[in-house]
Amino acid sequence: MAMAETNTAPALDDETNAALTLYNEYVKADRERTQREKRVKKAERAKEEAAAVVKKLSESGSAEEKAAADAAYREANDAWRKLRDGEEPEPKAEEEAPATEEAPAADEDGGEDAPAAEAVSEEE
Repeated sequence: MAMAETNTAPALDDETNAALTLYNEYVKADRERTQREKRVKKAERAKEEAAAVVKKLSESGSAEEKAAADAAYREANDAWRKLRDGEEPEPKAEEEAPATEEAPAADEDGGEDAPAAEAVSEEE
């Protein structure tokens, strides 16, 4: 009970500190691997969905629809291959772009209020 009442962490010996550091590095690597696997699966689903659209339009779509579906498939396939091979895909950068575009829009609505809200959260 006495440890719960204090705000300081117990002193760690070098061996324990090294073990905790190693463990934290393992946990971080495992999270990154899991997130990468999820991104690969998501990209694979997108590729399969794009392939289904291409197949559907090959029978009854217009030339423009077919070309757009084919381009979408090639883009999805390229993104999936890059993820599978361990490269950071370009679509991820596109996903981040809307988030940065939304932030200025929020600033336009209440630009002066946003810094005040950040300052309040830092104080808490």
